[in-house]
Amino acid sequence: MEGSREEGAHFPDAAPEYVAHISEDGERVESVETHLRQVAQLASTFADDFGAASWAYAAGIAHDIGKFSLAFQRRILHDGPKVDHSTAGAAELSKYAAGMLSYCVAGHHGGLPNGGTILDDGGTLLGRLNAAERNAIPDYSSYRNEITLSCPDAPRFSVIPSDNESGAFSTSFMTRMVFSCLVDADFLCTEAFMNNAGRQGVEGDSLEVLRDRIEKHLQSFYPPRTWVNEIRCSLLDDCLTASSQQPGVFSLTAPTGSGKTWGLLRFALNHACSQSKPMRRVICAIPYTSIIEQNAQEYRTVLGAENVLEHHSSFDYGESDDPKDLGYRLRLAAENWDAPVVVTTNVQLFESLYASKTSRCRKLHNIANSVILLDEAQMIPVKYLKPCVKALSELVNNYGCSVVLCTATQPCLDGFFAEEGHEVREIAANPAALATALSRVRYQSDGAVADDALAQSLLGQHQALCIVNSRKQARALYDKLAEQSKDGLFHLTTMMHPLHRQKKIAEIKALLDAGQRCVVVATCLVEAGVDFDFPVVYRAVSGVDSLVQAGGRCNREGKREKGASIVHVFTPADHYVVPAEVEQRAAVAQSVMPSLLSASDSCLEVEDAVPAYFNRLYKAKGERELDAKNVVPRMSQLDPRRSPRDGSPICVFPFSDVGSDFKLIEEGSFPLVIPCEENEGAIERARSGLLTRGDQRLLSRYTVSIYLNDLKALDGVGAIEPLSASTYILLDRQSYRDDVGLDIAREGGDALFC
Repeated sequence: MEGSREEGAHFPDAAPEYVAHISEDGERVESVETHLRQVAQLASTFADDFGAASWAYAAGIAHDIGKFSLAFQRRILHDGPKVDHSTAGAAELSKYAAGMLSYCVAGHHGGLPNGGTILDDGGTLLGRLNAAERNAIPDYSSYRNEITLSCPDAPRFSVIPSDNESGAFSTSFMTRMVFSCLVDADFLCTEAFMNNAGRQGVEGDSLEVLRDRIEKHLQSFYPPRTWVNEIRCSLLDDCLTASSQQPGVFSLTAPTGSGKTWGLLRFALNHACSQSKPMRRVICAIPYTSIIEQNAQEYRTVLGAENVLEHHSSFDYGESDDPKDLGYRLRLAAENWDAPVVVTTNVQLFESLYASKTSRCRKLHNIANSVILLDEAQMIPVKYLKPCVKALSELVNNYGCSVVLCTATQPCLDGFFAEEGHEVREIAANPAALATALSRVRYQSDGAVADDALAQSLLGQHQALCIVNSRKQARALYDKLAEQSKDGLFHLTTMMHPLHRQKKIAEIKALLDAGQRCVVVATCLVEAGVDFDFPVVYRAVSGVDSLVQAGGRCNREGKREKGASIVHVFTPADHYVVPAEVEQRAAVAQSVMPSLLSASDSCLEVEDAVPAYFNRLYKAKGERELDAKNVVPRMSQLDPRRSPRDGSPICVFPFSDVGSDFKLIEEGSFPLVIPCEENEGAIERARSGLLTRGDQRLLSRYTVSIYLNDLKALDGVGAIEPLSASTYILLDRQSYRDDVGLDIAREGGDALFC
């Protein structure tokens, strides 16, 4: 590279000819060859867990060969113009029957690209390979003096597309997993060079140590001293017994109050340690942050804070950059889930499995050889049911994972897993007997009930919970009740920010424990992760699973007679706009339980209707609605295009498009920050463009989601101002009340929120 450096530039005397990185102080440089070999070795170590070490090594050794170009050296050494350095490696790998690795290398900065068409001129993988064929990228041929590329060995299972869709899906999935190994290794190696030190992550204990800790903790549960504890210990025993089975797909069907939180962890840790090849971590995915926070805290108490990574948007790791600080180390671990026990959201897990962006994909290789616990499994969105089952099955089939579906209302996924070759094995020895033993409520249909009559019934109760399907009805009922008395009256919806709801929930629990008057009108947000114990519950008709979840808030501790603990199921006589999904679920529930349509004093056998409900719901949805974004077919295409260089096969997968489309939480709402004394500093820093990570997490706990029509209404009266491109702050503090939260009485889409 003689003559390529400008006169007057200052570099260490022993600087290599081809530079990959320069330290921030300019005192150290890293050669391209050194960086490539380090990344290749680390990536192959990551991929060894699923038999693809050779493929990950090939991706790592090729990913930055574009840095052997003079154009890139001008960029890094003399602040020259930006240059494409990732297409080079993708083009070279396409020559070695390793076309799928071309996706990984091409996307190692910007994310996995779409495959595209042979006519593309850029952006897609084939477009970029076309550019390489036209010599439209800088010459990188000098790499041959330092790096040797070759065809990687075959992985443990085939990643070459077979003649069926399942084989093609496995190919696309393997591509994403190898991509994860590459981008995580690239990030970690670059970070180590820039910091002149390796990462100090969490120093977690082995799963064997954690297993022993939970076993020691559970010994205090024995011998059981009450009939409820006897049942809980029985379930714990079932979890221990089942844990010695071979990896696969399991279910844990256990009602509220059965102790399944500890049972799940007992099964997971013992199962992981009992295998001939011990598994590496436990990942618990939960739909609600309220349950995550509760479970993670309990796990930390027993397992130790260093061993439990709580990963969701509002968890505060702190701002410290001191490697000795646990929060700092956990924040780093959240980037790639490098911790023994991970407690996270369904969104983080499932969206990552179909992501294309590097930040989301880094963690994927660390999911291999894990026990994956899906708590409240019925909350897997129906519109993504088939892609979720497909990805979970792939993890079990080829990546050494076990999956546990845990809920009181199993969503009947046996048939879907059977299509993927898996029998779902039940952990509880006798789920029906367990449900009967812990049955603590009686369900009764009240037929159609108007708000006025419902309000009168609630006023006649000393303690009662009423759950409805829209925020609008919750507000209307609350107002009717408040006209009579606000004594012990509460309103809970997502029109209150999370910390506000937490405060109200604590107040409600205190009143319930003290036996004082307490009447709560709420939406479905109280149906999971909120440990209420009311003597009577009213529930607007919805899916059977929702009715059972509502029943879990009634006589929760079993201290009252079952016959006197009634869940009143009613059909709102007043008209409220509710989501089409809620209407469909209610209709399916009524079809399997016709008695829901009329008033009856007889007992409704709600729990018995759960299997029939889910089977009919899936049939009503049809194949298309169980994969609403057509994800599985798009990731299972059998139309292999040919490399423009040598005709080797490159399957065309729309990685980028699928990553954008696969969103468990649909967009369409806007975060509105509610100002208060506690977040004033964060708001001011946001206005000044100095928002920190901690500020973002803090503000998320004071945020209400609203729809566009409400946003426009507030903006029209000058009640809000933009805080960022997509976030707003409430200026009119009178619009936020302590009893109801954000006070917007409007027609429109606000019914879509709980």
